[in-house]
Amino acid sequence: MQDEKRDQELFEKIVGHIGEFVEADVSHLAPDSHLATSIEGMSSLKMVELLLYMEDCFGLEFDGSVMDKFGTMQDLVTYIRDLQDTPQQLA
Repeated sequence: MQDEKRDQELFEKIVGHIGEFVEADVSHLAPDSHLATSIEGMSSLKMVELLLYMEDCFGLEFDGSVMDKFGTMQDLVTYIRDLQDTPQQLA
């Protein structure tokens, strides 16, 4: 139950950051919303920019090889949660 609450809070934070990034109302987004089609004007370049923005917002570093694997909002929530739970390795 705690994980569900944490995921919901994380989801709401992510939606807020996406809204700031695209400068639009994205309150329609749900966990099963597709990132590429549910956000107006989201091109592949814009998606990369969004993910870089998310890195800054959460103080995390995404693995470049997984960036194209985010299909839904829940995929992004799960990935960020897992990164937050894993100690970051210094290169």
